[in-house]
Amino acid sequence: MTTSSVDADRMSGQVSPSGATATLAAGALMLTSAILTFVVGVFALAANNVVVTGPGYEYTFQITGWGWTNIVTGMVLAAFAIALFVGAQWARAAAIIVTCLAIVVTFLWMPYYPTGSIVLIALDIVVIWGVATWNTSRKTA
Repeated sequence: MTTSSVDADRMSGQVSPSGATATLAAGALMLTSAILTFVVGVFALAANNVVVTGPGYEYTFQITGWGWTNIVTGMVLAAFAIALFVGAQWARAAAIIVTCLAIVVTFLWMPYYPTGSIVLIALDIVVIWGVATWNTSRKTA
């Protein structure tokens, strides 16, 4: 007796996302990450200077460069999220690559905004998982 992957999923109780549902979910999560990354960049441009004090020292540095980096990263993420919504074949691999780069940018931003960075990294990991695991070969009912 042979068992198809659909029957195996039913027996195990696991259902993997497929078709339009997975596309919308991954695209929506990626667009959410893009918006949050863009907003972090805007806030960095608005703050412009960060003053850090410690025992016996105080220094000020500009975070304008990080603001522009986050804004550009947010815009690129949004573009690839739209490509996921449209259903472009190349968008899945490109979305994974761009989201990995967004994780690196967010990780480097962590000293300035640790809580928000951790949330964005977690969201980006979920985006990568969603894009990498959706099964386009399954037929939906």
